[in-house]
Parts: sequence; C-alpha cells; structure tokens
Amino acid sequence: MTDILPIQNPPLANQVYEIILTSILEGEYPPGSKLPSENQLAERYQVSRPTIRTAFSRLVELGYVVKKQGVGTFVTNSPNLVNPLYLSFNVMDRISSRGFKPGFKQISAQIVPANQVISERLGVSQESPVLYVRKMFTADGNPIIFFENFIPEWVYSSCLSESELLQPGLTEPFFQFFAHRCNSEVKFLTSIIHPELLKECNLPDDFNVYAPETTVLRVEDVGYNAENKQIFLSQEYLLNEASYFHVIRHVGNI
Repeated sequence: MTDILPIQNPPLANQVYEIILTSILEGEYPPGSKLPSENQLAERYQVSRPTIRTAFSRLVELGYVVKKQGVGTFVTNSPNLVNPLYLSFNVMDRISSRGFKPGFKQISAQIVPANQVISERLGVSQESPVLYVRKMFTADGNPIIFFENFIPEWVYSSCLSESELLQPGLTEPFFQFFAHRCNSEVKFLTSIIHPELLKECNLPDDFNVYAPETTVLRVEDVGYNAENKQIFLSQEYLLNEASYFHVIRHVGNI
C-alpha cells in the first residue's frame, strides 16, 4: 500500500522568514535599517545559520532586503510588486531557495488541436496546433508542482522543429524558453487562482502519495508578449510548501 504523506508543519526557514517579514512590515526594521547578523538571528531563534540564510534568500528574492557584501543585510524601501510565483524564471531555483532538493520530470509532450477553451484563452482558431506539455517538479523527492502548458504554433513554428519541441525539458526554464528559443519574451501574465482539493484534480499518479483531501492551489496563467498577444496558457497545481506565498497589494489614494 502507498504511504500517505502527512500534513507537515512549515519548515524552520519559513517560520523564521515569517517572523523577520512581520518585523519588517510592522516597522521594527524600517527601510534602510540593517538587520541583525546571521549569527545573531540564529542565536535568537535557536536555529542553524543555514536556516537563517534560507530565510534571508527568500527576503532578497521578494525584494524586502538587499545584501551588501562585507557590510550586512539592509531593508529596502519597497519590495518587488511582482507575482511571487514567477519571481524566478527557474522553478528549480524557486524550490532550492526554500531549502529543498529540487527535481524535474517531464511526463509528456505532444502537438494537439486546440479545443474551444484553449482557443479562446490563446486567441487562436479551434483545431489549430498547440504544444501541450505536462511536467512535474519535486522537493526532496516529493511531488509538489504539476504544470500543463499550452503554447500556440505561431510561437515556435519558425524556430523549432517538431522533434526538437518534444525533447524532455526543452521548455525549461519556462520564460527563458520563450525569450531565447522562440524570440518572444513574456512581458506580463494574467492569473486566476482556484483553491481545490486533490481529489478534484486530474493529476498524475505520482501525487497519490497525498491524501485525497489535500488542498491544492490551481493557478491558471495566460502569458502575453510585448504586443499583448497570448503566447501561452498554463495550469499550475501547487501543493504543500509550493502553495505558500505572500501577496502584496497597494491601496491608491482615496
């Protein structure tokens, strides 16, 4: 019988990250101030220096702090107001930055005709060819992210042959694939986020290690190029640690 993975508490690095972030947001560490050293924070929170380093890496990634070589870590004036799910072009980097060993598996890649939903999302004709890629990322050997990517033919037809398109891992890192292999850089995304249960999602058998009632965050993205033309549709399923991120929303003048 397959073992069911238990619901895990957040890793220590995440807990420390939350504490430091809360201190920044509440003004304990105002913009421009220097954070305590790794040694000081490790002693304060009774954790290892690598744990503090991982927490710092997330704060740097989100733009809350900046590291100055030989000087220290300082709070910035404002964080990066970017979709945190895509701060790193490389999902493997995203996973490793949180203290896990990343892994990748391409499940399938094929050219399929666009159905009504895909054609509407991508602004292409029904039955027109699209590249359909299914892939999975793991953290410490456990599956945590599943992608379904749909890319219209016009994006890749002049740059890559069909045999090249179907090679495992060709579309990773995902955004670099568009910029460097297809000469069509992604400029912005529109995203819809749906909370669901694992039993409601049609995921690969690899995810059966989780209980059917496990919460899944499904993110539907449409990517656009500089001409505001749709260049991909993506369904991203995030489990456990991968589904945990901050959203920052600014309120304009009232």
